[in-house]
Amino acid sequence: MDFPRSHYNFTVQAYDRDFFKSNDVIGSSFINLKQAFEDVELTKRPLRVDKKYHDQYMRKQGDKPIEWDEDGESFWMPMNQKNDKGVLENNGYVRIRIDITSMAYAEKNKIGSAREDPNTEPYLPPPVGRLHFTLNPWEMYKQLIGPAMRKKIAIWCCIFIGSVACVAILYYLVPIVMGNLISNWIASW
Repeated sequence: MDFPRSHYNFTVQAYDRDFFKSNDVIGSSFINLKQAFEDVELTKRPLRVDKKYHDQYMRKQGDKPIEWDEDGESFWMPMNQKNDKGVLENNGYVRIRIDITSMAYAEKNKIGSAREDPNTEPYLPPPVGRLHFTLNPWEMYKQLIGPAMRKKIAIWCCIFIGSVACVAILYYLVPIVMGNLISNWIASW
C-alpha cells in the first residue's frame, strides 16, 4: 500500500463459494492500521501487529476488545453481516496475522509470494481440509468423514460384527449342545 494514504482501514471479507450462482458475502470486518503504518515508516523496519503492540499503541478508548489466539500474534476477526431484517449479526470468525513491511526492507529480504519458495517469515503451511478427487474409496472416505465420526463408525461396525458373530455361534452351537445333552440323557437310560 502507498504511504501516506487517505485511510488505513484493512478490510477482510469472507465469501461462500457457489458453483451455479454468484458467491455470497458471509461477512466482513475492518481494523484501522494508521498507527502501525506510521511506525513502520518512522523505523524503516517490519512490524507485526501482535497483542502487546495493539494494546499499547493501537487500541483506542471504547474499542471492542480483540479476541487473540493463544500465540498472541494472530487474532480472530468477526465476520459481521446484516441479516434480512437489517440487524447486524456475527456469521463466524477469520483468524489473521498482520505483518507490515516497508518496500525497501522487502526488496532487501526477498520472500516468496504466498507459498512459493522461500516460504519464510511468515511461514505459510499447506492448506488442510481441502478435497482432492481420487478413485481410492478409502482415501475419499477419510476426506469426507472426519476422524471423530470415523471412530464412531468403527465402534458401531465392531459392535455389529461382534453381535453377528455371537448370534452365529449361538445358532450353530445351541443345536450341538442340545443334541449332546439329549443323547447323553438317552444313553444314561
